[in-house]
Amino acid sequence: MPSRAHEIPLRIIQNQPAMVPVLLRESLGIDVPHHTEAVSTSSVLTNCDPKELNSDGATLLRDGTRHVLAVVVERQHGRDSGKRASWPAYLTTLNLRLKCPAVLVVLCPDEAMVRWCATPIEVGHPGFVLTPLVIGPGTTPVVTDLEQARALPELAVLSAYAHGNTQPGTLKAVVEALESTAPEHRAFYYDYVLAGLNEAARQDLEGLMSVDTYEWQSDFARKYVGLGREEGREEGREEGREEGVVRSVIAVLVARGFTVSDEVRERIESCSDLDVLESWVTKAVSVQSPGQLFD
Repeated sequence: MPSRAHEIPLRIIQNQPAMVPVLLRESLGIDVPHHTEAVSTSSVLTNCDPKELNSDGATLLRDGTRHVLAVVVERQHGRDSGKRASWPAYLTTLNLRLKCPAVLVVLCPDEAMVRWCATPIEVGHPGFVLTPLVIGPGTTPVVTDLEQARALPELAVLSAYAHGNTQPGTLKAVVEALESTAPEHRAFYYDYVLAGLNEAARQDLEGLMSVDTYEWQSDFARKYVGLGREEGREEGREEGREEGVVRSVIAVLVARGFTVSDEVRERIESCSDLDVLESWVTKAVSVQSPGQLFD
C-alpha cells in the first residue's frame, strides 16, 4: 500500500464535495442548513498582509444562489501548534469572503489525534473560543446497507477503512461501492481500504472480490482482481496494485501543482517494480520537481 494514506479522506472529499454535509450530519450531528448543491471553493484563505492562509480544502453549500454554509476541511496527522493557531483565521477569512457562516472540520487518522485536535482554541477575545469539529475512526459513519453504498460510494470507502476490522458488513458494502464509484478512483480507493485492514479482514475483502463469490462485470474487477485460474487472479491483483500506485505517484505530483511532462509520465507508467513505485509515492510528497523522483 502506498504511504501517506492519511491524505486519502481529504482526496475523497475533494472528489465529492457532497460528502461534506453527509459527514457533518451523520458523524457530528450538525443541523446542516437546506442547500441545493455542494461545490468546491477556493482553499486559498489569504488576508491582506503578505502571509498566505491555505487550508487543505473548502466546500461551499448553496441554496440556489445564496451561500448558506462554508466548510473548511483540514487533515491532521501530527501535532502542529502553529497549524491550530491558524484555524480561527481560516474561518473568519472565509466568513468575510463568502458572507455566510463558516465551520471547521478536521479529519484525523486515530483517536489520539482526535482528542488533540478537538481541544478548544482560545483566541483571547471573551467568548471567542474555537472548538474544532473533528472526525476520526470512531465517528466515521458505518455503511453496511448496499443501496446506501451504491448511492454514496465514497462514504462506504471511509466506512470500510475505519470499521472493516470489526464490522464485516462494511466490506460487503465497499465491494458494491467500488463498482459504483468513478472508474479512475476505484483502484486508489481499494488500496486505501486495504491499508486500514488487519490481515484477517484483508483476506475477507479479497475473498469477497473473487470470482467465486461475486459476479464481476466491470473492467476494474477483471483487471484489478483478475478472473480465471488462481494464478491469473493473483497476476491481476498485482497488476492492479501497480496501476493504483502509478496513479498515486502522478496524483501527488499534480496535487502539489507540478506539470507532469509526457517523459516523466511515461517513465512512471512503464515501471513494473511495485517497491520502486511505492518509494516514488513517498518521494513525490517532498521533491522540488517531478524529475527528482528518479535521482
